[in-house]
Amino acid sequence: MNDTLARWQEEWRARPALWSGVAVLLVALLASGSGLGNGFTYDDIPMVVENRMVQHLYSLWDYLTTSYWGPSRGNSLYRPVTVVAFALERAVGSGDPLPFHIANVTLYLATALAVLGLARELLGDEAALLAGLVWAAHPVHVEAVANIVGQSEMLTGIPMLLALTLYVRDRRAGEIRGRTVAGIAALFALALLAKEHGILLPMLLLLTELALGGTLFVRPPGGRPRSWLLVRVLTMMIVVYVAVRLSILGGFAGDAPHPALQELTAGQRSWVMLGLVPEFVRLFLWPARLYADYSPQAIPFLTSPAPWHLAGAAILLGVLALVMVLWRKDRVSAFALIWIGLTLGPVSNILIATGVLVAERTLFLPSVGIAILAGRLAMVLGPKIARVPRPWLRIAIPATVGVVLVTATARSASRQSDWEDNATLFATTVVDAPNNFRAHHALGELFGGARSWDRAEYHLRIADSLFPGYDLLELSLARVLHFDDRCPEALPLYTKVLVQRPEAEVARVGQAACLLEMRQLSAARAAAVQGIARGNAVGSFGLILQKAESSLVATDTVDERNRWYRAGAPFSKSHARLRVPVLLMKPPTVLIRGRMPESVPDPPT
Repeated sequence: MNDTLARWQEEWRARPALWSGVAVLLVALLASGSGLGNGFTYDDIPMVVENRMVQHLYSLWDYLTTSYWGPSRGNSLYRPVTVVAFALERAVGSGDPLPFHIANVTLYLATALAVLGLARELLGDEAALLAGLVWAAHPVHVEAVANIVGQSEMLTGIPMLLALTLYVRDRRAGEIRGRTVAGIAALFALALLAKEHGILLPMLLLLTELALGGTLFVRPPGGRPRSWLLVRVLTMMIVVYVAVRLSILGGFAGDAPHPALQELTAGQRSWVMLGLVPEFVRLFLWPARLYADYSPQAIPFLTSPAPWHLAGAAILLGVLALVMVLWRKDRVSAFALIWIGLTLGPVSNILIATGVLVAERTLFLPSVGIAILAGRLAMVLGPKIARVPRPWLRIAIPATVGVVLVTATARSASRQSDWEDNATLFATTVVDAPNNFRAHHALGELFGGARSWDRAEYHLRIADSLFPGYDLLELSLARVLHFDDRCPEALPLYTKVLVQRPEAEVARVGQAACLLEMRQLSAARAAAVQGIARGNAVGSFGLILQKAESSLVATDTVDERNRWYRAGAPFSKSHARLRVPVLLMKPPTVLIRGRMPESVPDPPT
């Protein structure tokens, strides 16, 4: 036994980089490989399945001049590298989800190696191995890997980590080389075009220089001319990127804000995020409970001062004090803590409201700071543990770390299956977080697409009780009631939605169709004429107008405005039910697997 252990130690000392890489790759594969059989889920449907820029291969110029979601969903994000990757993966597999998931798992392995590479520059071989294992096993990464659209996290993270590794490697030797400047610039361009938070790279490079310049780095003779060259190059690239983004999107801000953040001031959003600080800490340190969505009322949502804010304030003040102490004693640990804060900045919702309150995929890059902290802690405590007089304790501590890593890897692997398809994902979210309004909303939409009206209404009513007044939720409920032949209940909801969102074409068509079905013929005709005048759904409004006018003729309620009457078109005085089939729901693309969730409770009878 001792001989075998000695041989392993000798082999490790001979090739630490190789065996560290093998170990990290193995853990990353065990944590992510179980997601290879998943289908398309959540944002994969509009972004991959229904996105015309992914369905076919276009010229590179077309991708560089098109927004992420495309014109149909609003020009709010700019990620051409990610869209090109999706298009290539679709071309390889002819639309099958497997190539997308193979790409995600492969990119996750590459990111784990990139984290290991940066950690080796900062910590040394043994501590870096622990940092790499912690990062590869962390369950908070599952969403970024299991959900195809999470690919952007890795397409951005890999070049950022490689750029930082190149910088640290050169600065440890002294001066930044010219080819390193060129390499960092190329990696920065790739990160910027994959996802917006690539713009953080210059700030992370500055943090690296400030934190490690007086300790880990060698002071180069004769100043740092190439460092200034790097600053100028990156600054120019940011200016060009912002100009391109503004010209294509018409604005700089990101995606549509989370519905709970709409109409909130920056001060109110600050209180909201302060109340969520403990949730971020929990996800970093104890991610036993994971959800596809974090929304009211499943998480605290406090827009004004409350006792719960004391916990968040205490955590932030404690971290700030710790950074100040570590800045004098342990710059690497201080660097890791500041890294976490910087990389969480774009999703802090304070300056700009984003589409999420908390999202596991947004912790992908910040968790690198957690991994470096874990490695640094092992680096500091390792020699002390080795001197512990009790042999059982020297064994128990590493064994506990091993158990935690195995547990985290198993949790990641099991969580991958929750993202198998929308039916599984939404049902799991509703069961795990029954107070999450968006989970019930999504599940209600899913049941509505399958024409299970009772179940759809049940979950949409729950969502509306948890987050009342949300117009898109009320629109979903109105459509379900409409399709279930309950127009008297649907019509007030359509009208309410149009007051809040006059441009909602679906609500306007639904309102006109319900007026027709309820034989409010003059009102239906007026709504159809107004819809045609707005240029919305002309075909649908034309059919409603035709039915309304012919029915008015049949009831002798005619005037010169009635084109059907003026044309002398045929009519019937039948009292048959009036219905506009163009509004009927189609089976949704989310039901890729052709089944509905069975693990959620049935509505009460």
